Amino acid sequence: MKHIKFYFSILSMALLSNCIGTDIVEDVAVIETVSINNAIDSLKIGDTYTFSADYFNGLGKPVEAMITWSSSDPSIISIEQTGSAQAITAGNVYIKAAKGNNADSVKVNAGNTTSVLANNRQGTFMGRNNYSVSGNFSLQEVNGSLTLIFDDNFRASSGPGLYVYLSNQPTSITGGEEVGKLMKNAGAQSYSIATNIQLTTYNYVLIYCKPFGVPFGTGSYN
Repeated sequence: MKHIKFYFSILSMALLSNCIGTDIVEDVAVIETVSINNAIDSLKIGDTYTFSADYFNGLGKPVEAMITWSSSDPSIISIEQTGSAQAITAGNVYIKAAKGNNADSVKVNAGNTTSVLANNRQGTFMGRNNYSVSGNFSLQEVNGSLTLIFDDNFRASSGPGLYVYLSNQPTSITGGEEVGKLMKNAGAQSYSIATNIQLTTYNYVLIYCKPFGVPFGTGSYN
């Protein structure tokens, strides 16, 4: 019995060292942000398009908020406070969504066609806290559904309780979305994303040691 207890003590210490070692994980200040979640890069003259935006509070969580919309030149593209924009004459403008001092903007051309921005985002992983995480990934939208895809070159250090998160903080999951347990430490894999999340809702993908609150790596979009 003593040998069994000793074995489990050694195993527990090994797992603990895999996740914390000599790391110091600092709390990350969460900044309130606004993010336009359905941007377009051109709007056909005479057509209308309704923009929408997400607001993330001081806890990093998306919450309902009154967004103020504006156009840098309403004579080219006008926009109502509902987010409904209309292209009036040829030219370029910046459409801005704001709440207080926090804002996001997108450049839109008024011309002959209406076109949405690319329906995928690509990025690269890097390690954190002396752990190794590398490889490429993409977030793809098909028929309104999002899928997070890790490429064949994905590699991550081993550790207990590794999970995948979407977040707006490079080293913190505060206000983020848990995608699921990491399927494997190397190679291609894919994860379905909750339907309430848009392509631009979150800006980072984290590989996170959930039991001990340690980020192993951060995926940043190109």
